[in-house]
Amino acid sequence: MRYQGGKSRIAKPISDIVNQYQTGKPFVSLFCGSCAVESKIRGYSSMICNDKQPYLIALLRACQQGWIPPDFVTEDEWRYTRAHLDENPALSGFMGFGCSFGGKWFAGFARSKDRVSYARQSKNSLLKDMQTLDRAFFTNLDYRDVPVEYGSVVYADPPYEGTTRYNHERFDHEAFWTYMRILVIVGGCTVFVSEQKAPDDFFCIWEKPFKRTLDRNKENQFTVTEKLFTYGGVL
Repeated sequence: MRYQGGKSRIAKPISDIVNQYQTGKPFVSLFCGSCAVESKIRGYSSMICNDKQPYLIALLRACQQGWIPPDFVTEDEWRYTRAHLDENPALSGFMGFGCSFGGKWFAGFARSKDRVSYARQSKNSLLKDMQTLDRAFFTNLDYRDVPVEYGSVVYADPPYEGTTRYNHERFDHEAFWTYMRILVIVGGCTVFVSEQKAPDDFFCIWEKPFKRTLDRNKENQFTVTEKLFTYGGVL
């Protein structure tokens, strides 16, 4: 599904690394988003997928239980849903991200063109990912409140420093990195963090540059480098 900051283009190499540590351990994703990476995680004893965005989690839970998003959405329907978020939280989650420009929460209606339905594309992508998430437990919590068993493998894709906010709030990056250290040192966890930069005691174990664009016409492209960090370098 189209989702701002989603990892669909790089989900496989990230999941390939994380899957190396699955033997008999729980897996926890603290910022699951649309679950592009999480849908490719295999072999863990259990899986918690968390996100603080309530309508996104409502959508994921509904799809897990068999709800099917629509193939087509009109702009009037999109605007009505934006004004009545709690009438159908799952539908609000789908329209707010999957039917909005750039996958950003109700940032503007994504108009279909060239006979391509953005709603159908988002629906098909989401349902494909959900096929492997039937055993996932979805939570809607602050990342520090997610229950993490001792020795878990933890994946975190937080708001990148200098870019997005955390559910409309300023994200405390220093507190985040401190919590990652606590999970390792006190909680016996292995942590993996998707970011573009990290403190010196976190090591980059994978990176890939790719292009992003700032507008609808794919102009003003710029290159960013996605990186995966771990505390102390487990590889």
